[in-house]
Amino acid sequence: MQFFCVRTQAIQQTHQALLQLQGRRRGSSKPSRALRVASLYGHLQWRARPTGVVCFAIRELAEAWHLQPRLLRDDLADLQAMGWLSYSTGPQGTRAELHRQGSSTPAPQRSIELKAPSDLVEQFAATYNRHRPGSWPAYQPKGAVLLPRLQRAIRYAGSPESLWERSAAALSAMPSFWRETYPNGRSGSDCIAALLSADRKAAGLGPEFWHVFTWGAGACGRDADLERARRLFLWDGHQWRGQGIEALKLQAAEKQRLIERLEAEGHGPTGSAALQFQQPAEMY
Repeated sequence: MQFFCVRTQAIQQTHQALLQLQGRRRGSSKPSRALRVASLYGHLQWRARPTGVVCFAIRELAEAWHLQPRLLRDDLADLQAMGWLSYSTGPQGTRAELHRQGSSTPAPQRSIELKAPSDLVEQFAATYNRHRPGSWPAYQPKGAVLLPRLQRAIRYAGSPESLWERSAAALSAMPSFWRETYPNGRSGSDCIAALLSADRKAAGLGPEFWHVFTWGAGACGRDADLERARRLFLWDGHQWRGQGIEALKLQAAEKQRLIERLEAEGHGPTGSAALQFQQPAEMY
């Protein structure tokens, strides 16, 4: 096993970037926190090779690092505020796109320019009305009542344009209950409120659980499978080896499916998974 360390320069750079956040900072202000944030970014850099995009499970990473998940969520929020990455979280996991691959200097901070309240609300309403299913009623903006929740969604998405894209995807991929049953007797305002909120079990956990971000998150599923395969299986030069109890509990067909995702990425000999799982079961 190889151990990779974070450069001192990277830790200093992270510390300075965190200081610049001031009031926008989510996590602890202790100087030692720069080490953890730098380590997280370095970890994501390594996992995101070569595309700069990585899908992962915050809870699983927190367990592996013996941290509370909220600490990593704060770290990700600050990394996004610093302009070093963009991320979104949904049922399929967390998807992060890194903006500083191989760079030795910080990327300029991305600031979200919030336009006049009537402009933002009207743009969101236009996106909703253009992409809503026929069962959902049209929405006519009335003042700026929607603005605070809309601004939270925009900050989480990274920009108004990103939110419009996520909204269109969510409206196209909403579950059948919300498409067929929920809109009965509802107004456009009710449906907008549902789009910018979460299911009851996730209420109060933040914008990442709002329907506008979770309903259209299926595109991350393929990458989530690959990340899971990377975590659970390793080619030892002769055969595929499972890593951890989760890998041991999987059925042979699921093991083969996940490992074939690794083979498609160039890991291990092509066809080795199919050959291995045709054999009598061993300690995979």
